[in-house]
Amino acid sequence: MQLYTRLYDYIYDYQKLIYDYYSKTATAFLVTYYHLDLEETIWDSTKLTGGYYEKIGELSGVRWNKILLLPVFFIENLSGSLTGEDIGMTTEKETSIVIPSTYNFRPYPNDIIKLDQNYLQPNREIDVYSLYVVSGIERSTPLPKTFYKLKVITEQSRTTNEIDQQVSNTYSFFEYTKFVYSVPDTMFLARVMLKNETLRRRLKNLYDENSGFYFL
Repeated sequence: MQLYTRLYDYIYDYQKLIYDYYSKTATAFLVTYYHLDLEETIWDSTKLTGGYYEKIGELSGVRWNKILLLPVFFIENLSGSLTGEDIGMTTEKETSIVIPSTYNFRPYPNDIIKLDQNYLQPNREIDVYSLYVVSGIERSTPLPKTFYKLKVITEQSRTTNEIDQQVSNTYSFFEYTKFVYSVPDTMFLARVMLKNETLRRRLKNLYDENSGFYFL
């Protein structure tokens, strides 16, 4: 029984390493994530298609939750080729990224992702970088703790200027708690963290190693 318990504990240790440790400490790539706002989106027909006709534009009822500084993992190399269509030559590149469930939100198909490319394109405007649309989602497990692997493809001829007009709420990822908060809450937490750091430095200067006391 002891041998069986030891071997089974190893499985728990492995799962904890993957879903708790790696989801917080693996090398991350920061993105701006446009998450579909199900509550604020106006659906064209709840009985027939249950969807929307226009995703982006003046006639669209789609609304997005904008998440800033969201870390994603394991971005794969882009693949794809040029294709000829009635609008001209287009290129539909595709790749995949991974998001852990520890962020406490569930990605949806048609979510939009903007990768940070300031270094690669220093002479271009920020809002003309390629956008990527979630076309498929895989889960590593059917359980609450999981990784979402998102298959994403390039969005043709769209910019964040158009999408930002349809943003209903703006959130930000806070690194020290590994969680998504509203922008005001993120700013408040950042101020609290800075105050705690200042207090820690001041207390360290007041500590006497010989006596073990703090002299105020």
